[in-house]
Amino acid sequence: MTSPLITERESQVLLALINRYIQQGHPIGSKALLDSEDLGISPATIRNTLVRLEDKGMVYQPHTSAGRVPTDKGYRLYVELGLKEGFSGNAEELGQRWMVEAKLQQGNVDAILGQLASIVGDVSCQLGIVMAPVFEQGIFHTLELVRLSDNRLMLVLTIDQGFVKSLVIKVDVRVSQRELESVSQLLNQRLHGLTMEEIRASGRERLRSVESSAPLLLKVVVEEIEGLSEPDSTDLYIAGSRNLCLQPEFSDPLRMAGLMDMVEKKEPLAHLLSGRQGMVITIGDEHECQEMHLCSMVTASYDVNGIGGVIGVIGPTRMPYGRVVALVNYAATRVGTLVI
Repeated sequence: MTSPLITERESQVLLALINRYIQQGHPIGSKALLDSEDLGISPATIRNTLVRLEDKGMVYQPHTSAGRVPTDKGYRLYVELGLKEGFSGNAEELGQRWMVEAKLQQGNVDAILGQLASIVGDVSCQLGIVMAPVFEQGIFHTLELVRLSDNRLMLVLTIDQGFVKSLVIKVDVRVSQRELESVSQLLNQRLHGLTMEEIRASGRERLRSVESSAPLLLKVVVEEIEGLSEPDSTDLYIAGSRNLCLQPEFSDPLRMAGLMDMVEKKEPLAHLLSGRQGMVITIGDEHECQEMHLCSMVTASYDVNGIGGVIGVIGPTRMPYGRVVALVNYAATRVGTLVI
């Protein structure tokens, strides 16, 4: 593994140090590297190389007598080289795939996405996250309104090739069955064939001149449809908070409280996940929010009938990146075949 930023020898030592640190979780000294890694260089060369890596901002010493710990910059180089040259561990990757398949069960969309969040969290021993497909590019097909009670309705929306989204909505007045059917028919006629993005941008304008026997109901339903094309905390599935609590990096109650507060609120996480396309890895200070500065996030986007979502893992910067990348990649490929 080589990079213009460091020499071949420095790359060799950095790789060995990060692999060792990921396994042990405490600062790694030159003697530990010499004893545990077949580097083929002398103790003095290892020490000098570690000094140069520290000067280049790849590692640091928590205190004078300690070994070295990777920095966010060191992890970034490690990840970029690993993605470029391919992380090793095919046998382990096959084991992860087997574990994913063994845990998957039949269910509706919500059940499957919830399962996947739990599975990637358990298999990676980190926090599993899945953002349901965001319908911005999905094409509106039909909707149905079903009465649940006097002021609660079920909105069932079909997008593209049979992808269904349902949610409960509230109205302030009681509406008749005839009004439900009338509004459903009106919206199906006026919005059919439009993308959700087009509905959000111009749906109200298209309906402005339309007369309806239930204008309040029409307004509420249109607002709910518009909201479906934007990331929402209700579309975010999270599992494995306990895994984070067991990591030594999160032993500080105040740091952990801030991270758990963000996880529980969901909205900040939904914002972080929006717009992540392909395989994306963000590390430590690369995150805008301070609560994530001790964390790395590995995500992969997935596609269901042209509608995109995101699946991934959050854990400490000291995570087994190769293993996590392989797991998240595989889980993302499975979403498209399961959620149909």
